[in-house]
Amino acid sequence: MPGGEKTLPPAVAQRANLPIVIRVLIVDDHPVVRAGLEAILRTEPGLAPVGSAQDGPGLWQLLRRTRPDVVVLDRNLVQEDGLEICRALRTEPAAPAVVMYTVDPSDDLRERALEAGAAQVVDKGADPGILLDALRVAGRRRAPAIEDPNQPA
Repeated sequence: MPGGEKTLPPAVAQRANLPIVIRVLIVDDHPVVRAGLEAILRTEPGLAPVGSAQDGPGLWQLLRRTRPDVVVLDRNLVQEDGLEICRALRTEPAAPAVVMYTVDPSDDLRERALEAGAAQVVDKGADPGILLDALRVAGRRRAPAIEDPNQPA
């Protein structure tokens, strides 16, 4: 963040009666989408972009460095499935909430995304205000991590 500012997780800020700033990481394979979302987020009170990635490897690198509250995740990355990434994110110790951002917000995808752990599914064709509202809701209800059945206890 500019100036080295630090933000508290939303739940901690809320308990301390501090302004809530929801840290958002953007994952989309289209550079113009990433740049546009970052520009919009910079103008929104209570939302702060902490980085963007074009793919899964970039996501994991930024995730560990920035600890976002919410990840805006494209459903269809070039060589990766956003649903699989969403499932993997849920196994993180400080799992961020996921807002699936898609050009295909069908009922089937919505159901599969929610089953994978997404907090919300937003149509890329929707008004930006809908995405911003979804980020605020997801950031305040940040889901707890789930156990990875493939990892030893």
